[in-house]
Amino acid sequence: MPDRPKFHIRSQKRWERLFRRWQIKGLRALYKLNAPTDLYLLVLAAVVGVLTGFGAYFLNIIVNGVHFFLFEHLGFAVFTDQTSNFLRILYPALGGLMVGIIAYKFSPEVKGHGIPSVMDAVANKGGYIRKRVTILTSINSGMTIGSGGSAGKEGPIVQIGAAIGSSIGQLFRVSQRRLKILVGCGAAGGLAAVFNAPVAGVLFAIEIILGDYRLGVFSPIVISSVISTTLSRALIGSSPVFMIPQYSLQSPAEYPLYLLMGLLGGILAVIFIKTLYGIEDFFEDNLTVPGWVKPAIGGLLTGIIAYKFPELYGFDDSATHTALMGYTEISIIAILIVAKILATSFTLGSGGTGGLFTPSLFIGAMFGALFGTVVNMLFPGVTAPPGAYALVGMGVLVSGTIHAPLTALLMIFEITGDYDIILPLMLGTVTSVIVARAIERESIYTMKISHFSHRTEAGKNLDILRSHRITSLITTDVPVVYEYTPFEEVLNLFMKTHYNTIPVLNKDQKVVGTISLREIRPVLFDRDIAPLLLAIDIMSENVFVLEQDSTLEEALQKMEIDDSELLPVVESTQTMRYLGMVAREDIWRRYSKESLLLTDSRE
Repeated sequence: MPDRPKFHIRSQKRWERLFRRWQIKGLRALYKLNAPTDLYLLVLAAVVGVLTGFGAYFLNIIVNGVHFFLFEHLGFAVFTDQTSNFLRILYPALGGLMVGIIAYKFSPEVKGHGIPSVMDAVANKGGYIRKRVTILTSINSGMTIGSGGSAGKEGPIVQIGAAIGSSIGQLFRVSQRRLKILVGCGAAGGLAAVFNAPVAGVLFAIEIILGDYRLGVFSPIVISSVISTTLSRALIGSSPVFMIPQYSLQSPAEYPLYLLMGLLGGILAVIFIKTLYGIEDFFEDNLTVPGWVKPAIGGLLTGIIAYKFPELYGFDDSATHTALMGYTEISIIAILIVAKILATSFTLGSGGTGGLFTPSLFIGAMFGALFGTVVNMLFPGVTAPPGAYALVGMGVLVSGTIHAPLTALLMIFEITGDYDIILPLMLGTVTSVIVARAIERESIYTMKISHFSHRTEAGKNLDILRSHRITSLITTDVPVVYEYTPFEEVLNLFMKTHYNTIPVLNKDQKVVGTISLREIRPVLFDRDIAPLLLAIDIMSENVFVLEQDSTLEEALQKMEIDDSELLPVVESTQTMRYLGMVAREDIWRRYSKESLLLTDSRE
């Protein structure tokens, strides 16, 4: 790649220095005004929300523009009706060809369904996403969906919003922790804008992207989601995605039926996941053609299926709406379930760009309508209409595929506005995710990441946590006390040290327990008894200890279960001979460093 002209580099650095000066002035002004410490992050979250709202609007324009040009202008203005109908087979292939060229030429991370790459960026790259992803994802997803590919807009807009959040964070040079939060802000704002579902957007970002429920994370994500949704409603519209009748539980006897539907839905969700990645593996490993051609082949296969069933096109949600209204014939429903799974797998497994939420909603609605029709035949008079089961079926499939029942539950509630069916929806979504996890541990998102050779969970790279030991993190400067140390001496040690946990040893230097501030606090309010107490009287016996070859993951798990900031390290659990202490903050500091090094090695 040729070097950039020196004058351009000098000009860019001059601009960066000027921007940095204004940023510093702004931060100092906030300090002088005694503003809340998180106000700066909230302002950046608001900026991300605004830009993501516009991003959703422009993605909508691209999808509609490509669809209009191919299916209406080119189809009927240039060709005859018969020729136009036949060319519908080729339109997804044409879109796939353009997507393949762009992805393989400029940015491979924009192919596929987007959200796994965002999760990968949070877990393994410190929230760093290349700026070009915003533009290229918009183009590729617009081409895929607009040309008829079986995919949704939610995956791309989540990736677009996440890239916007990452770009804003990079521009303002925020810390890695704040950069991840801004990525979550963009992801939440994107999903909220596309589905007109701000609460579901927030929970999606927290439950799936970040895996962090702290208030300091929650607040900026809410701000971004609200602003993005408000802007999207002003530009696109505020109506629910699906307008349906109000459904409710017909009889308590339906609860076992919804439980059964959740069980079957969890199995169907796993079938969908396995099919998608089976076809993706085939395209990646067994199809010996240039990479940029593969999305065109997947598009062609999708076009062949959609020629007979045009409801499968990504821009068409009429079949889902019909199922929710309870009008679909049972024979067509069963065919559409299989056809949609195949069409989506061909579109995204071959390298097309799009989301999986909308296909999951489609499959879930068809599955629910099929189930509802059958139970209506078997138990007339005590069951709700098939449309009610179609509504619950959407939540069942989404929950089973993404392994996030809370997000699925609120998503269905917000895009339909139907609260009366909430209890069956809760039962079905939870059952589905339990069954799906029992069969396949990976969700439809984490399975993609596992193909990168590492496991990601709750926004963390488990490979890093499992492959590094605590040996280098053991500190010996934590003061120790012995079983018979008087309470006053223990208290004086706490006053002198910055550690909030002290190990208790016996005369053989073996760990017998720990004392933390939570053990000290009750005694402080009973000063009459305090002089009579020894360390052994107030200590907490060892719930957990670590060995020097323990992994970071094992140490964190034990600390989180017992809510400990430090844990003793022993020679072995048999001897319990004291070696030192390990602090939770040191583990996270080591994790951040290793994550950053991994980022640099992959760039």
